[in-house]
Amino acid sequence: MAMIRDNVVMMRVSIVVAVLVVARAAAADTDVHAGLNLRADSGAHPVRAVAGLDSGVFDISLTLDPMVWFDGQFDADLLTTTRFTDGGWGVVAGWRTTAIGILGGHQDQEKLVLGISAPLPAGPPLRVRWTLEAATVVVKHGGGLPTDWISFQQGRDFVDLINFGMSITFELTSATRGTR
Repeated sequence: MAMIRDNVVMMRVSIVVAVLVVARAAAADTDVHAGLNLRADSGAHPVRAVAGLDSGVFDISLTLDPMVWFDGQFDADLLTTTRFTDGGWGVVAGWRTTAIGILGGHQDQEKLVLGISAPLPAGPPLRVRWTLEAATVVVKHGGGLPTDWISFQQGRDFVDLINFGMSITFELTSATRGTR
């Protein structure tokens, strides 16, 4: 159990380091953004707080769940969006950690998030983005339950382990030119 937790911590640290390296490389033209992430799926709470750095091609954001104070379930995303068109369409990749309160404590679910994102019409200082994503549970651990790694042994596993979601993010940005 300790080895699995160490692996998860190391994975999180690696993601943070990779994100910081990308952010540093693009720091010359970086905008700050913060706002609300509104979700239309049951894979995470419907309203979450988001903040990040946008360097043009790369956008790095951290999303936190303020609902933890009310129901004990916590979600945190560390996501990057890599834009591949001049119009701002981008590929989203990152990690979501969810902590769910159960009788034996908290069970953590570590999820790989992949998706596509596009800007919606807005102008500075408002930035609006639409995202379609798939979040795949890679490992569940903690709460006195055995560690469970991703498996597709049964058809039901697909439904239980992959959540498709859609969200719209409304943010204020430090950009003075068009939003990305």
